[in-house]
Amino acid sequence: MGYTELNFQLPTDFEYQDLRLEISKIIKRDNFRFSIISKSLDARKKDKIRWQIRVGVSSSSISDRETPRKAEILELPDTNHGKGKSVTVIGCGPAGVFSALILQMSGFKTTIIEKGEKVTERTKGIVEFKKTGILKKNGGYCFGEGGAGTFSDGKLTSRTKSISAERQFIFEQFVKAGAPEEILYLKHPHLGSDNLKKIFPSIVSEFKELGGSLLFNTEVTDISHSTNSVQVTTIGANSGTIDSNFLIVAPGHSSFNLYRLLIKTGIKFINKPFAIGFRVEHLQEEINLSQWNKPSLPGVKAAEYSLAAKLNDGSAFTFCNCPGGKIVQASPKQGLSVVNGMSDYSRNSKFANSAVVTGFNIEEIAGDISPLRSLDILENMERKFYKHTGSFDLPAVRISDLINKNPSGTIPGSSYSFNLVPSDFKDLFDSRILNRLIEGLKVFNRKLKYFSNGTAMGLESKTSAPLRTLRNSDLSSPDNDNIYIAGEGSGNAGGIVSSAADGIKAALSIAKKAN
Repeated sequence: MGYTELNFQLPTDFEYQDLRLEISKIIKRDNFRFSIISKSLDARKKDKIRWQIRVGVSSSSISDRETPRKAEILELPDTNHGKGKSVTVIGCGPAGVFSALILQMSGFKTTIIEKGEKVTERTKGIVEFKKTGILKKNGGYCFGEGGAGTFSDGKLTSRTKSISAERQFIFEQFVKAGAPEEILYLKHPHLGSDNLKKIFPSIVSEFKELGGSLLFNTEVTDISHSTNSVQVTTIGANSGTIDSNFLIVAPGHSSFNLYRLLIKTGIKFINKPFAIGFRVEHLQEEINLSQWNKPSLPGVKAAEYSLAAKLNDGSAFTFCNCPGGKIVQASPKQGLSVVNGMSDYSRNSKFANSAVVTGFNIEEIAGDISPLRSLDILENMERKFYKHTGSFDLPAVRISDLINKNPSGTIPGSSYSFNLVPSDFKDLFDSRILNRLIEGLKVFNRKLKYFSNGTAMGLESKTSAPLRTLRNSDLSSPDNDNIYIAGEGSGNAGGIVSSAADGIKAALSIAKKAN
């Protein structure tokens, strides 16, 4: 028989043996091997929702002319590329971890500096934060091992088309570290925060087993550089200086103090458009009813949604939908308030949440300003939401009331750890931004049944970095070609996969330059 690929439509609760039986019927034999190439949910017909599955099937001996499709392979440098060279990586999120792993595989002496804590300590700190409402410096959901992505839904989607080989490498590393193999073929793969809390420490352990070093609770206070070296000064658990030949900075979207330090060092940044808005939350059962016409669907965890609205003066859209998840306080420090969403792998919370945001240019409200001033303005917006309640309690309003521009007397129950305070969003958002968001809600309510039943809350300001660094074609910084700004904090990536891929590209560029 050789090798062939087949397509199937199967009930949502199908079992492995059901798929094997369907394959056997078509190829008319029992002795074969198969693997799933892709799997996606087709919910266009509400009365007949099915899994769309493509499989690769082969006999025990495959002919030369009929071989399985092969994934793109990331070409890694050999261990001689980095011999005698050192690299410092600032940040232990996806970009930092994967760049450091590639560099260590390539023979470099690599050190990661991370101002946050290990996952185990982060988890303890978040439990305490939810009890007290006091956020430990460099603690919470933003900083530490795995970065902000560790405590997220763990979505692995990316619209970047030029990272096929990097994506395959990332996914294979995740599976090696304990991720479910389904991420290799699901159309909308996700890991869940419970898995991510095991996966990132496993990848970090591999990095350290290869000889890499990692300094937690260590914050960078100064960066100096010359033609052949970079010197990093740190405080915290490991105060001192580190000299290296190259520097990769992977600050994520929330490390504004590090942005300021980089600008002071001479790294060039520009303002960039991003999206801003609030989180909305619904009962997951209502989202299921909207998408499936039934409160649950055997074999599927929870219904997802993605909505967009073209408006006269811009657009509004949903972002980072977390089915069966919860809303968390993702402030980078005490005195600011920022919301985000997360979920575990099972997605079994009774709530669903998503950001509702609109495209935003900070010049829209502040005119032509410097990147440093942009950071100050965005922090002031986040501070305004904290001051409104005097704590990490969130301003909130029912979506139906917000659409009608009325205040809410009461707010329904929520997954959020602190309280929700009925508030008038006119006091919190710039009128142009709020009007676009409200117009978007009206469109979403027409597209998705029960949407107006939800609650809007807090400020969603970390959809992506507010700045973009200028980079050479090899991703190095202009005038500082041994310094690389990578991942979401560079303004050139967003989310786990594209950030990790950006870090990999920076590492490969260094390996090429050092050889």
